[in-house]
Amino acid sequence: MPDIYVWIAWAVAALAFVLGVQVLGVAGLLAVLIAALCLVTLAGSVAGRRFRRRHGRPDARFEATGEVFVNPASGEPTRVYLDRKTGERQYWKES
Repeated sequence: MPDIYVWIAWAVAALAFVLGVQVLGVAGLLAVLIAALCLVTLAGSVAGRRFRRRHGRPDARFEATGEVFVNPASGEPTRVYLDRKTGERQYWKES
């Protein structure tokens, strides 16, 4: 998990603790902490999906084409994947 998400999680947990104790009392603290944990889990899930989309492999709807080229930015061979229904193209590092 990237460092920024760790800092966000600590900030949310600290805020939840302060709000729970000062505003809602001890009983409210539990509810706020549970809500904060749910939000942090959701944020981590979204970030994980984005990471896998960037660094994993394309969806099953994308088919590999015969196009392979050298990416000028990274210097690595890159393959083109195509969604035949929408015409959307994705570019993935060739392993």
